[in-house]
Amino acid sequence: MTALLELVRAHQSAGRALLFRLTGATDPEVGGEGAWVTGASGERYLDVGSFAVFLLGHGHAGPVEAVARQLRTLAGSTRTLPNESHARAAAALAALAPEPLTKVMLLNSGAEAVEAALKLARARTGRTGLAHLAGSFHGKTTGALSLTDAAPFRTGLGPLLPGVLRLPRDDAASAARLVREQRPAAVFAEPVQGEGGVHPLTPDYAEALRRACDEAGTLLVLDEIQCGLGRCGTLWAHEPLGVRPDILLSGKALGGGVIPVSALVATEDAFRPYDHDPLLHTSTFGGNPLASAALLATLEVVASHDVPALARRAGHALHTVLSGLVRDWPELFTGVTGRGLMLGLHGTRPDVSAEMMRAALSERLLLTMCLTAPGVLRFTPPAFIDEDDLAFLERGLHAAATTTRRELTT
Repeated sequence: MTALLELVRAHQSAGRALLFRLTGATDPEVGGEGAWVTGASGERYLDVGSFAVFLLGHGHAGPVEAVARQLRTLAGSTRTLPNESHARAAAALAALAPEPLTKVMLLNSGAEAVEAALKLARARTGRTGLAHLAGSFHGKTTGALSLTDAAPFRTGLGPLLPGVLRLPRDDAASAARLVREQRPAAVFAEPVQGEGGVHPLTPDYAEALRRACDEAGTLLVLDEIQCGLGRCGTLWAHEPLGVRPDILLSGKALGGGVIPVSALVATEDAFRPYDHDPLLHTSTFGGNPLASAALLATLEVVASHDVPALARRAGHALHTVLSGLVRDWPELFTGVTGRGLMLGLHGTRPDVSAEMMRAALSERLLLTMCLTAPGVLRFTPPAFIDEDDLAFLERGLHAAATTTRRELTT
């Protein structure tokens, strides 16, 4: 394993190699099935993190087999001829999107979808200003980073996009007033914030934002790259909020944990600039045949297995497990936030999460902290996680908490 980490240090990132060593993550992943990942040592680890990618688990047969079939016929696209899998994937996603969002652009990553959305908003409105919520995370490319409320990722990289407005997350009236006054091209919001600490929007806040956007002629972009596709207990995380976006972003789990794919879904009115000029924003690999096959198969699994219902049931059980940690370890944890299978366990101090991640590895658990709220552990397990997995998780978390308390008090 030392040789592998030396390769990481020499050719990827010295800081990344150091991070692996500090957290004890030195057993390379070589296989995955369901909620479990296998290391080169033969040890199996329960994966309840992985940045919300594995909603269907590792290696789900649906998208894996669909990609394998597509690979044997046509792996790439010429972009000169129309492609059936690309068109069918876009149509299938549009059919699941809230009305009247019918236009789809398939892309590769979440940040790329954000970039496409901010360009579309500027082109559609003729304005340059943009707005995001406090605690937001929309990506690390230059445009997306301008909408990401994370000072550590911005340091030394400015100037970013000008005219970006930061809206208070917990003050709907002030946020709405700023939108009406400043009239940005678009407001970007996550129905359940991910990296910012797993904070769901309230219906009142979302409704105030929607009204303000309508009055200002501003597009409302809901970023469901992490929280959508059933993870939060409804197909789209914004459904309980009672509002409709002009643009909806999807990604992470959209490729079934097999192929990277993201999407921008918009109303016909909002999408008009891309309808008028199809070359205004293009992506060489966006919607390629393999990604389209994975997307189609993923949507089929989500529908046929009622993944939102699975997420509600498993999320309730997971919430009970995490609430038990808050009850039993008040010196370490303060509360649980989130919905469905997107939950945040909040620590009493910033270093609790890092210590828990280290200790959990010894218990064969893979945890993930929030990037811009590192005091929060984010739990995004597969929808197919079962009772035995949750029992294993509960035992491991309490054992890790025992180690964490000892380490932080010595």
